[in-house]
Amino acid sequence: MEFILYAIVALVIGVAIGAGIIMLATKLVGGFTPSFLSCVLAALAAWISSAVVNYVLNMVLGAGGLTALLCLVVVFLLYAVIINALVKPAGGGQMGFGKAALVTLVVILIYIVIGVVLFFAFGAALMGLMSGVH
Repeated sequence: MEFILYAIVALVIGVAIGAGIIMLATKLVGGFTPSFLSCVLAALAAWISSAVVNYVLNMVLGAGGLTALLCLVVVFLLYAVIINALVKPAGGGQMGFGKAALVTLVVILIYIVIGVVLFFAFGAALMGLMSGVH
């Protein structure tokens, strides 16, 4: 029962961080700050749809390098479509697919930077722990 609670808390925190990253990328590229709710919906929709697309493509094509590359391209386009549809400026309307693709590129770059920082932070801690074991 505790596992479900922890999973829900982790999902809420992850969606909030993802929405914040989408807001930051939209501010950098689009020049406006969208509402937090639209970014939450975009992050949730993008995560769910990308998980489904990755699962389906891996089941159909099998795991491998070419499948991973195809998944990356499809998820990039899917993120751009979702951001274009759900993240809107304050005056209404859409930002356009080109800006949405740039926002998606910035979001992916921010995810990569966060991943590298966490890898070095926790990887160094793990190596430090393992060095004490003989």
